[in-house]
Amino acid sequence: MAMDQQTPVLESAPKPRAESQRGALGYSLYFVRTFGSVGLLIVLGIVFTFTTSTFLTGGNIKSVLIVQTIVAAMTLGLLFPLIVGEFDLSIGYSVGFLSMFIAWLAQNGLGLFPLLVTTAVVALFIGLVNGILVEYFHISSFIATLAIGTVLQGITEGISGGQVLSQRIPSFFTTLGTSYWGPLGISVWVILALAVVVFYLLEHTPFGRSLYAIGGNERVAFLAGIRTRRLKIICFMVGSLFVAIAAAFSVGQNGSASPTYGPDLLLPTFAAAFLAVTAFRPGYYNVIGAMVGILLLAFGFNGLTLWNTPSWVQPIFNGGVLVVAVLTARSEARRLKVSS
Repeated sequence: MAMDQQTPVLESAPKPRAESQRGALGYSLYFVRTFGSVGLLIVLGIVFTFTTSTFLTGGNIKSVLIVQTIVAAMTLGLLFPLIVGEFDLSIGYSVGFLSMFIAWLAQNGLGLFPLLVTTAVVALFIGLVNGILVEYFHISSFIATLAIGTVLQGITEGISGGQVLSQRIPSFFTTLGTSYWGPLGISVWVILALAVVVFYLLEHTPFGRSLYAIGGNERVAFLAGIRTRRLKIICFMVGSLFVAIAAAFSVGQNGSASPTYGPDLLLPTFAAAFLAVTAFRPGYYNVIGAMVGILLLAFGFNGLTLWNTPSWVQPIFNGGVLVVAVLTARSEARRLKVSS
C-alpha cells in the first residue's frame, strides 16, 4: 500500500515543471502576439533614426501624423464592417467622391453648415446603400461595395469635369487640415478623440459586444436576440461617415479635390485594419491595434522616403504589409478557433 501511495506522486512529479515550461512559452508567445507590432515600430524607429538625419525631428513627426489622419479616419470607419465580418471596398472611391463633393458644393456657393450636413447625409446614404445590397439583396459585400465604389468614381469624374476643384474652399477645412493646436495638428487631436470614442463604444458598450458577437457567429448572435441585419447596416453607415471625415481632412490638407484621388488609399487602410488583429487583442479587430498599424505603415514608408527610395516602392511596401497582415490575421483566427 505504501508503494501504491507513492506511485502517483512519482508519476505526477514532472508535470508541474512541464506545465510551467509550457506556461512560460505561452506567455512569451502571447507577449509577441500582443506587442509584436509595437516592437517592430520601435525597431524601425531606431533604424531610421540612426540612418537618417531628419527622421526623429519634430517637424518630420508632426508632418507624418497630420498626413496619416486621412488613413486613420478611414481605418476607424473600416473596423465596423470588418468586425461584423463584412468588407467595404468602396472606401477608397468614396473618400475621393466625398472630397470632390465638398469642393463642388463649396464652388457652387453652399455655406459651411449646409455643406457639412449635406456631406454627412450623402455619406450615410452611401453606407445605407452598401448595407441594403449586402443584407437585403444578399450580394457579397466584396462585390456590392466594389460596384458602389465604381459608381462613385464615375460620379466624381462627372461633377468635376475631370478637373481639380480648388475655388471657394472654406477656411474651416484648411484650418482643420493644416493648423496646429499645441504640439499636434488639429486633425490629429480629432483622430485621437474619435479613437477614444470608438474604443469605448466597441469595448465597453452592449453595442460593441453585439458587433463582436455577430463577427464571431452571426447565426448564434441572431438566435440570442441580436438584430444582426440592422446592426450590420449601421456598421456600413458609420464606416461611411468616418470616410466623410477623412474627406474633410483631405480637402483641408490639399486645399482642393482631384478626380483621381482616393483609390490609392484602399490598400494602406486595409493593411492598417488587418494589422490591428496582430496587436493588443490578438485575433480581434481593435482600435489600439489599428492605431499601431497606421503608425507602423506611416513611419515605415516615411523612413524609406528619407532613404531616397523610388516612388514605386510605396505600393510594394503597402501590398507586402497587407499580405503579411492578412496571413497573420488568418493565423490568429485559426489559433482562436482551435483554442475554443
